[in-house]
Amino acid sequence: MVEPENFDKAVQWYEEMLGWKCLDKVTSWVGRKAFMKLPRSGVVTIKSFEGEYDHFYPAKAEGNVKLGFATYNLDETLRYLEDKNVKFTEIKALPNGQRFCDIFAYENTKLTIAEESRGEDKTEYPPSGIVGFGTVNTIIYVTNPELSAEWYKKHLGFDIVEVDEEKGYAHLRTEDAYDRNVLDQCFWDNIWLLKTNEVVEKPNDNKARTYYDIRPEVFFKEYNKLIKNGVKPSEIAGDPINGWGGFHIYDTDHNRINVWSYTAN
Repeated sequence: MVEPENFDKAVQWYEEMLGWKCLDKVTSWVGRKAFMKLPRSGVVTIKSFEGEYDHFYPAKAEGNVKLGFATYNLDETLRYLEDKNVKFTEIKALPNGQRFCDIFAYENTKLTIAEESRGEDKTEYPPSGIVGFGTVNTIIYVTNPELSAEWYKKHLGFDIVEVDEEKGYAHLRTEDAYDRNVLDQCFWDNIWLLKTNEVVEKPNDNKARTYYDIRPEVFFKEYNKLIKNGVKPSEIAGDPINGWGGFHIYDTDHNRINVWSYTAN
């Protein structure tokens, strides 16, 4: 998400700084969007803060949900970004040992970069080394990982892989929508719930938004199920049946979770 007057500059920044490729720019009933092809696989949507829907309004408070991107060499990526005067936070480690940190991209948008094994990938990538979405999809900070894991299982259908109360984390997973809908393949996205004592009051948001996919044919059924189960979703933005539609909800720690639906071509 970017400010409307900086939309084109943002697209240029991600192209030049990170090596992402703009496939197309469109203007629709939910405002301007640019589709950015990531070097390895996947597409990021750059969207301006504009439109009639509350779903697209910027929030003053920054939330505790981090959208993850992959690099094969975190140290090399950070050296490149430092040379470009891009700031970043200290490096931390997930419970599985993966190193990660946040970088401050265009308009100080926080992107979380997690290191993963290159494996047999011999492809030459842009100098930034940020190749795309990876094995770490999302990091969410919660006060009680065990209870939050059950909440995400009940309301979003995530699988619980592991919960460790003593170490303060829960490992969840869900099937990747892009791989399923576009590539017809199965790939698991990993979500890490990490214990924190800091809760952000709602409404809050992150410019780098995590969206979870829902298919048009079940959109309204699941939307109404959330309401029935005591989770209050935002108004629906757009048209989830004939184009793009989205809404957001908050978990028990006020973490904003975005949901979208789009027609697959």
